[in-house]
Amino acid sequence: MATGLVDSWTNVDKFGAVYPFPGSETLMVLLALVVWLGWHIWQIKEENAEFKADVEKIKGRGGVGKVLDEELQREIQD
Repeated sequence: MATGLVDSWTNVDKFGAVYPFPGSETLMVLLALVVWLGWHIWQIKEENAEFKADVEKIKGRGGVGKVLDEELQREIQD
């Protein structure tokens, strides 16, 4: 009973790849590289936006010094 393209393993040197999509490795690697780089670019943009929002929030609360003083007072009370 054959479960694939190979009926007999006696002439292994006569047939090539037995995995799916032979010859498309380069395309797959390039696609993976593009997706990976795209994800990193998207992630950097999202983190920069979040950082900018945090900076604006701190400025709205009176600046870094005031926020740190509030955190210190909260730690002392706990």
